[in-house]
Amino acid sequence: MAKIATIKIHPSIGIARIGNSPAGFFIGPEIPGDHTPPDGGYRDAQGRIKRQAARFRLFAYDAKGTLIQEITSKEADITWTVDLANTKAAWLKFQGRKSVTRKDLRNASVTDRGTLMITPGPRSVTGPNQSAIFDTGKFLGAAVPLGDINTDRQGRLLVLGGFGRSGSPEGLEIDENEFANNDGWHDDVSDGPVTATVTLKRDGSTVEAVGAWVICAVPKYAPPMYNVITLYDVLMQVAVDKLGLKPPAKPSFTKDIYPLFKRAMLMRWVSAMVAHPSSHADQQPMHMAHHGSVKGPAHATLPGVIPPPGSPSARAAIFAKMRDPAIPRQKLSGEADMPMIHSDYYPSESNQPLTDLQYENLKKWKNGNFINDWSGPPTVSRKITPEGLDRAGLETCVGGAFYPGIEASWMMRDTFTYSEPFRLSHENLAPGDVTKQMAVPWQADFSDCKQEGELAWWPAQRPDDVIPDDHVKQVPWTRGLVSSMAEMVQNWHRLGFVVKKGSRYVETEREG
Repeated sequence: MAKIATIKIHPSIGIARIGNSPAGFFIGPEIPGDHTPPDGGYRDAQGRIKRQAARFRLFAYDAKGTLIQEITSKEADITWTVDLANTKAAWLKFQGRKSVTRKDLRNASVTDRGTLMITPGPRSVTGPNQSAIFDTGKFLGAAVPLGDINTDRQGRLLVLGGFGRSGSPEGLEIDENEFANNDGWHDDVSDGPVTATVTLKRDGSTVEAVGAWVICAVPKYAPPMYNVITLYDVLMQVAVDKLGLKPPAKPSFTKDIYPLFKRAMLMRWVSAMVAHPSSHADQQPMHMAHHGSVKGPAHATLPGVIPPPGSPSARAAIFAKMRDPAIPRQKLSGEADMPMIHSDYYPSESNQPLTDLQYENLKKWKNGNFINDWSGPPTVSRKITPEGLDRAGLETCVGGAFYPGIEASWMMRDTFTYSEPFRLSHENLAPGDVTKQMAVPWQADFSDCKQEGELAWWPAQRPDDVIPDDHVKQVPWTRGLVSSMAEMVQNWHRLGFVVKKGSRYVETEREG
């Protein structure tokens, strides 16, 4: 083995997801583009939603930053430490963009702010097949478990979040007019740092690994779907803007352009607005990029564009539909209304633009300045890599609109600092800081942020409309189970998952 200079934890930001199954879990995506359902589906034998674990690994690098190998319990004695917290109730009220300047607190009447923070403290495990529980945190005196950590046979770390338990110890009813700031309420999402002390068996030397972060977020109910703007896209832009990362001079059609089209086309399976648009019907072919037919195959092609290079007029027509990120965010952009999702500046009727890098890649593609490496839809790799681990989880997360979002909000983009691309700096960042900006409880926002007008929110995480298995027509995803925030608190675990079945994406595993 070459001389080890550094050991890093990957993924740099891991994504776990809550579920109401006490024991059932599956490991979240570790390879970009892989959304293979867990064995037995997303529910356990009793019909409860399995939790998604974030698995962390250790990788050794030499002095030049070249990867040497993964480090497991075979090569080292490893002590993992994780510190999960939920501090939402003690943070500022979410007020949209106004929250940058207005300092209104949630639960302002509570003087002992510590009683609002669910902070069980750090837990450590050493060696394979070990476990520890985050079971000592409290909210206004009531116990709120935040999950647990385990190690597998190789000494890798598994982080599992909470159980979807939201409530008010004082018995307060949820405010049906308040999507983000329900005083007296808690939920059990969380986040925090992941660190490791590694003692190498070959020479007895001890190395403190470069730390990671974990976000224990809410379920993703359409696992095969990715948002047009993912958290990976957003943090790639942060890396370009703030860390000096240099993107390739020319985008790859297969890696950079086609995935945008695919994400947009697949939205027709989770949004009736996309599947059966009431407007923009005369805007072919750019219309097809966001509005395919639910009767079509799962991998529809874009007329005039796939296979590339396509006609210059077709590329220009599609690009003309994209909102320019340079337009002030509160302003409407006319016919350039793609992607058709709400913006951070809601309730402004403006739509959220792509990231600058996504937009520039499409602009280069429009101008014919791209790598035509198309040989059909790319196949998913089976190889685990540090870079792939970093990307796989972040691609499943929302990158906009951050109002406040699903897994994280705009502080990830605008406020927090990074020690390297996609790796949060632990300096000046405390457990609970990533999720403290999010809605409390999360079910209130999840209920409220359904389709509004001609703009969507996050149908790849929270479907608006679905096709039940063995049906042909779309129906509302929440039908019969959720018509209020209180019912989302009660019934979130009964809602169905969208999975790929043949050439279609259908709703399965719905309770009742």
